[in-house]
Amino acid sequence: MTALKSISIADASRQEWDILVIGAGPAGTVAAHQAARAGLKTLLVEKKVFPRYKVCGGCLNQRAVNALQEAGLAAALDELDAVHLEQFEMRYQGRALKIPLPGGLAVSRSALDLQLVRMAQQSGANFLAETKALVCNEAISGFTRKIDLYQQGALCGVARARVVLAADGLGHPSLKQCGEFESKISHDSRIGAGVILPGDQISDYPAGTIHMAIHRHGYVGLARVESNQLNVASAIDREFIKHQQSPTAAVISIMEESGFSVPPVMRSMNLKGTIPLTRKTVRPASHRLLLVGDAAGYLEPFTGEGMSNAISEGVAAVRIASNGLQDWNESLEQQWLHTHQTLTEGRSHWCRYLSQLLRSPTAINVGLRLFRWFPNVARPIVASLNH
Repeated sequence: MTALKSISIADASRQEWDILVIGAGPAGTVAAHQAARAGLKTLLVEKKVFPRYKVCGGCLNQRAVNALQEAGLAAALDELDAVHLEQFEMRYQGRALKIPLPGGLAVSRSALDLQLVRMAQQSGANFLAETKALVCNEAISGFTRKIDLYQQGALCGVARARVVLAADGLGHPSLKQCGEFESKISHDSRIGAGVILPGDQISDYPAGTIHMAIHRHGYVGLARVESNQLNVASAIDREFIKHQQSPTAAVISIMEESGFSVPPVMRSMNLKGTIPLTRKTVRPASHRLLLVGDAAGYLEPFTGEGMSNAISEGVAAVRIASNGLQDWNESLEQQWLHTHQTLTEGRSHWCRYLSQLLRSPTAINVGLRLFRWFPNVARPIVASLNH
């Protein structure tokens, strides 16, 4: 694959953009693709060097696959060496439960995000790499919003855009100068931790299955992704990580207690962690500004629900933003609040119920027995998460 092309800060600063997207994850890249595809002058800004690792389960459920195809991004999937998912395996204290999956793909975020940036560029979006964007806390008026652009810690330019889409993930750091975007963090929010392991050193964990180790203090998901690599991602209680003294030790403890084998290479690795996961932005919209994907709120997801939400919101945000390029009004903000509620929070009830169930050993035992004796009970839950 050819390297990504990035415009300069000087070029980004001398133009006025229709849509400026902050963050090149699934929500941001899909939004940039949709905006450019609609003929809008689009800039996508990312602070990290691409490709970059992200703690993520790496699972695109069927809903996410369908959303990418409907957005005109089927070619992105075709060019990825993604693994087709067929089964979900859950283990708790040595007991196992296997449930068929109605579809989906496993792919690392490094590969997926890189490919989606390329597709956005092919549609006409401009990409500004290795640049931190900070939205200025301006008076709520005017026809544009101002964004300060930093490289290597120094202010190097200022961009203006008719609409800004903040899709920079948990905590939305691009908005730290804007006090109106308070995030409420759940008191029982867990920490994410993960790593990509080289597949040629690991014989267990067959491809096509999401393997999940369940523990009263969290869970660990493992899935083969492109090039036979093993993607490991977890959500673990903060106190348990402190007790185990590191995210790596916490993940290993959960895997061992559940009955999964621990790849020897993992014992010498430092797993990358996240800030607390479950959170909600009080109001994910303001004057000419919409928060999209994880920046707007995040709940512990299952079987790729997080990425499917991000993709769907990336598409929907551009539809709303494009109506406010000339004349922004509060009705657009209300429309986004309703859309976000419908796409994300309105679909999260199974994630919320499962998250609470998996914190109770008694509930886990009852659930495993119920699903083992009556497997048809589990299928509607999985189908709901996938569609």
